[in-house]
Amino acid sequence: MKKLNQLLAALCIPIDRLLNRLIGKGFGFKDIFTLVNLAGGTAGIYLAMLGRPVDASYAVLLGFILGDSLDGYVARLTGHSNQFGSDFDTITDHLAQGIAPAFIVFSHLAPLNLELALGMTFLLISAGSIRHARNTAVPFTFKFCWKGLPRPIAAMMLFSLYNSRLIWKLPGAHWWLAGLTVAIAVGLLTDFPFVSHHGRRLQRWVVALVLFAYVAVIAQALFYRQFVWEFLFLSMFAYIFLGWIVLHPEERQEFWRAARKWREELEGHTPA
Repeated sequence: MKKLNQLLAALCIPIDRLLNRLIGKGFGFKDIFTLVNLAGGTAGIYLAMLGRPVDASYAVLLGFILGDSLDGYVARLTGHSNQFGSDFDTITDHLAQGIAPAFIVFSHLAPLNLELALGMTFLLISAGSIRHARNTAVPFTFKFCWKGLPRPIAAMMLFSLYNSRLIWKLPGAHWWLAGLTVAIAVGLLTDFPFVSHHGRRLQRWVVALVLFAYVAVIAQALFYRQFVWEFLFLSMFAYIFLGWIVLHPEERQEFWRAARKWREELEGHTPA
């Protein structure tokens, strides 16, 4: 693995230096992948407006897989992590994993109940925007946890629920989906810990599960789409609840102390 990273770094660093020389102002090879994520979100909004929510979901997922999941890795390979890249990634995530999924939800619900569709769209965009503003006002950093439901997980939960043919067989399915949408919006704003891969070595069985889910979803999307959304839902559901197993009791206590300190700073924060 180390040799592979060295080889990839040797390939990526010259491209990074060329882009930085041509464009400058903090831009590098890592930001090309952020642009891929942005393109996926833009395509998702466009396709949702055309009434093609399933295709829109695939567009956002493609942007996440080929863009958002790789930009941080490329930044580490090239040694070109900077504040511009971090802010650019955060803003892009807000569009691709916050606003675009809300448009996809609207596309699903609008033919059935326009008022409900508008309400759920506004709720998701509001929750995502409040989360974004909170973390901009007082950034929260914890070495191996996100605070609140991560935006990519929330987006994938929405896609898996709204695109599942099994869900739509339920009587009054759009009302059930609206209730689950409210729960996801609340999850974005909670202080609950959700385990991340940053700052710690995950257990091997956790890494194996994550890789299996990652590869399985991609393979199904390419070759067998019949139950891709149901499998994605099970993967996201497992992540949400198995994350507590990964965390040790001492880590949970440390997280809650950090979250309490963050809330105190946020409530006392005043703009300059």
